[in-house]
Amino acid sequence: FGDHIQAAQLDKWAFYSASVYANQLVPDGFGGTEPRFSCNVNIQTAEEAYKLISDLCSTFRAMPYWSTGALTVTQDKPADSAYLFTLANVTEEGFSYSSSSLKTRPTVAVVSYMDLDLRDVVKEAVENQDAISKYGVVTTEITAFACTSRGQARRLGEWLLYSEWNEHETVTFRASIDAGVLVRPGQIIEISDPVRAGARRGGRIRSATTTTITVDDATGITLGASAQLSVILPNGTVENKAVTGISSNVFTVAVPFSAAPNANSIWIYQTTSIQTSMWRVLAVEEQDGCQYAITALSYNASKYDYIR
Repeated sequence: FGDHIQAAQLDKWAFYSASVYANQLVPDGFGGTEPRFSCNVNIQTAEEAYKLISDLCSTFRAMPYWSTGALTVTQDKPADSAYLFTLANVTEEGFSYSSSSLKTRPTVAVVSYMDLDLRDVVKEAVENQDAISKYGVVTTEITAFACTSRGQARRLGEWLLYSEWNEHETVTFRASIDAGVLVRPGQIIEISDPVRAGARRGGRIRSATTTTITVDDATGITLGASAQLSVILPNGTVENKAVTGISSNVFTVAVPFSAAPNANSIWIYQTTSIQTSMWRVLAVEEQDGCQYAITALSYNASKYDYIR
């Protein structure tokens, strides 16, 4: 892009991380293996700059965005939770959920790619047989940009159908500035919503050491199976530890946290019966100078084992 984007304006670590994931060998569907993503294209026409960047990023299932003076990418790949949200660090409106209609979700994905042997565009059809048996054939067509592999085209179709049927819900909310300045598009967040779960399992920390966490209110919380406490550490990362005891408002963990959480930071408690929901952040928008509107899409980690 000439003088418009300098090398220093690229987030090289984000590109490196995406490259590592893209170059992992996966089954090609025909008895062999191939890199997860390959980009084979000869660009011969002028395009709007951002559209071309987005097209190139779509090759390795990524989304570009501009942040803190640099062009960075976030890739749809397995990731750990980066932040915690409860009613304690969002506005009083809470969380708003929406979902796509069952009737509009595709059951067949037709993926167009360039076949180098035929030297022509070929279409690969990927079907969701369970959905077809219930809702009939609903077809969507997609072009695999810079794709010359039938296996890669099929994986793209499987990713599209799996996402449409298992990651179809979105959540919107407004967060306080302490969360808004840290959350970025593409990150995985956890939400503990008492309105949806039917019980309060999160809030603010009153005081803490590395092994005991005193919370604002633990009324009604008992030690359950596979009990875990998640907190935000002073460096902004999320850490989870198994809980061995609950006394009044004090949680005791089996293994010390790597650092004592700050007072007034967020905690979330979960067991096998009540767990957090996982979401991938789509957009973060600053509002009123001290609040941030966040939009996120439901996240299903099992997708990556299914589509490779």
